[in-house]
Amino acid sequence: MPFTVRRATRGEIPVLAEVLARAFVHDPFFGFLAGDAPERGQRMREGWRGILRHGSAGMRETYTTEDHAGVAIWLPPGDRGPSVIGSLRMLPAMARLAGWRRLRMVAATMAALEERHRHHAPDDHFYLSALGVEPERQGEGVGTALMQPVLERCDHDGTPAYLETATGRNVLLYERVGFDVVEELTLPGTDVHGWLMLRRPPGRS
Repeated sequence: MPFTVRRATRGEIPVLAEVLARAFVHDPFFGFLAGDAPERGQRMREGWRGILRHGSAGMRETYTTEDHAGVAIWLPPGDRGPSVIGSLRMLPAMARLAGWRRLRMVAATMAALEERHRHHAPDDHFYLSALGVEPERQGEGVGTALMQPVLERCDHDGTPAYLETATGRNVLLYERVGFDVVEELTLPGTDVHGWLMLRRPPGRS
């Protein structure tokens, strides 16, 4: 089934945040972030709005489909996350996602994950920050289609790509498009198991 994939716009942030909140509702890592509070759904939506506004490199490499079946958020080479100002702007949304009382614990876990990121991908690379597909559209190839614009550029330019996933079935999806598992781990302070994956350009080992 063909999909029209295009760059997302900032005006689409509210609808894209809704898509990502639904897509990640059962994701172990985002379940850890949001906790088990009754308002978890609202926390997820507000967290994703903050990530899209302040943690997506200005949405320069954020992709969706015409019918908003899914979202892929990439950070381009040289961009290792939000600036100090961006981080401060994102703090309230992240606090609403995790809860102010849990924020320090969540920050420590994310810092440990970022240390492994820098270890496995020290050179310039594309980072797949998030890939989410509407639950009822999963299995249709939407996720693969959303990755293609960046993966094609990686192949053309000889640029690596990196991601993390806490969902075992997603490992096969990413392996099909060239990613390899470089580390499995249980995130510090959690019972969440994760796979860290690197995609090397063709011809490089």
